[in-house]
Amino acid sequence: MDKKRLLLTCAVLVAGGAVTARGAHAAGPDLDSIVRAYIDSEAAAYPVNATASGLHAGDALLDDTSPAAHRAEVARLHASLVQLAHLDSAHLTQPQRDDRDILAAEIGGELLEEEHVQNWRHSPDAYVGLATSAPYTLIARDFAPVSQRMRALIARERQLPHLFASAKLNLVAMPPVFVDIGLENVAGAIDFISHDVPAAFAGVKDSKAQADLAASTQQAIAAARDFQAWLRVQQKTAHGSFVLGTENFRRLLASDMIDLTPDQVLAAGRAQLKRDQDEFAATSRQVSPQHPEEALAVIEHSHPDAAHLVPDTQQTLAGIRAFIVAHKIVDLPGTDLPKVAETPPFQRALIVAEMDAPGPFETHATQAYYYVTPPDTAASPAEQNKYLEYFNAPFLLNLSVHEALPGHFTQFLYLRANPGWSLVRKTGHSYTVTEGWAHYSEQMMQEQGVAGGTDREHLAQLQDALLRDCRLIASVEMHTHGMSLADASTLMEKECFQPKNVAYKEARRGTADPGYYSYTLGKLMIEKLRADVQAKEGKAFTLARFHDRFLGAGLVPVRIIRREIMGADGPLL
Repeated sequence: MDKKRLLLTCAVLVAGGAVTARGAHAAGPDLDSIVRAYIDSEAAAYPVNATASGLHAGDALLDDTSPAAHRAEVARLHASLVQLAHLDSAHLTQPQRDDRDILAAEIGGELLEEEHVQNWRHSPDAYVGLATSAPYTLIARDFAPVSQRMRALIARERQLPHLFASAKLNLVAMPPVFVDIGLENVAGAIDFISHDVPAAFAGVKDSKAQADLAASTQQAIAAARDFQAWLRVQQKTAHGSFVLGTENFRRLLASDMIDLTPDQVLAAGRAQLKRDQDEFAATSRQVSPQHPEEALAVIEHSHPDAAHLVPDTQQTLAGIRAFIVAHKIVDLPGTDLPKVAETPPFQRALIVAEMDAPGPFETHATQAYYYVTPPDTAASPAEQNKYLEYFNAPFLLNLSVHEALPGHFTQFLYLRANPGWSLVRKTGHSYTVTEGWAHYSEQMMQEQGVAGGTDREHLAQLQDALLRDCRLIASVEMHTHGMSLADASTLMEKECFQPKNVAYKEARRGTADPGYYSYTLGKLMIEKLRADVQAKEGKAFTLARFHDRFLGAGLVPVRIIRREIMGADGPLL
């Protein structure tokens, strides 16, 4: 017996002795077994999401959306909670206890959806989104030969008629705004399935497969159009409410291990809005002393043309990386940068810019992409130029900080650099940490003087900060205090200076995504933690070390990261 095998056998014998000593109570599964079973069952229940995460056993399958499947999901989640509750804490390490708490909170969030919110009963987009993601996850990354992914896609498309039929049976009491969202997105889904899916596999030289794809695509389009017509009829009598209510909002916060009340979150958001408004006004006067109301227009004049959008973005990333290294912002694992590329055509309707990193279990398609969407070539030169104003140098810098360095791409780098992370850490997806860190990075990099720390860069950062502040306020106000969608749109336009059409869409997003408070709330919690760590460590504190420890914990709730850095729980704000 080799030494490695001997050590493994000894470890098993020791564990077995410990189980015997603890008696029958400890005879159940250990934490690792519970987590593995949970992830396996998640992949089986949600094969489309599993494909995106890099688990490919169910690539030809579609999620079961029947009421029976949802009842089974509730039972599974409760069973996992019972298993976690029966673990003997005395025999868990501190990291294991933290992982247990993270998973329990995550399951609480899933039960909030299954038992209380139930979007599968009220939101058409729950089905439209699945119908779009099912083929998209097979097209977006080349994790397997194209012919293999094509066969999986055909299998999924053949299941889409059943999905839409299930939707018509399941959906009741739909909020009017949810029907509007569903109608808008189903039109995009039809276009995507009609044009982009066949184009993605046009190069496959297999006449049988091409015939099968043409047939399955037509079946899927017909089902989607039928659902679209059904939604138009429902639109006339839609009467449901999108409002979570205070208790469900509290549960949403608790799923990210946040013990604040909705009103405490709201108060923090309003205070941050006031600070950002004051700073925005002062910075606008610096950018345009005579006409501060035109300050944003001033910075929009300097932008790349369509031909230089990708190379300018790549150059921006290189400059940011050099600044991070020179100023010891964070110890970046490796020297990689994401590959900047034009957004694939099938994504351009909804995406202006996006970081597309592989899932935590992906082993083949491991390239990370930073996508930027070029202007529509069918648009007039004036329209194209107006669109490109969004990519002016200050905004492109702030966008790239958020999406790439030290934002989302850096989060991916830490995942890749820590193969020893537990499964809970590898699959962590705390909303407030994922988006809070990226938003925190925007302000932090400005404070550190990125790109010279000029007023123009600062104004672009503040414009984005104001948007995130209003997201927080709109979310809490609409879901706990009765603010109307119209009033939330006015808030976005008047208080956070968003264009009228953008203001409405941003407010509307909050009806279906109340968790978008996470950008500002996450930033504030990270700033509070940094201040507490700095006060504790004094002269020994360094920004890079704090950032390394924060990112090194994974995308898990701030409460856990605080516990592991500070040695104890403490106030989040």
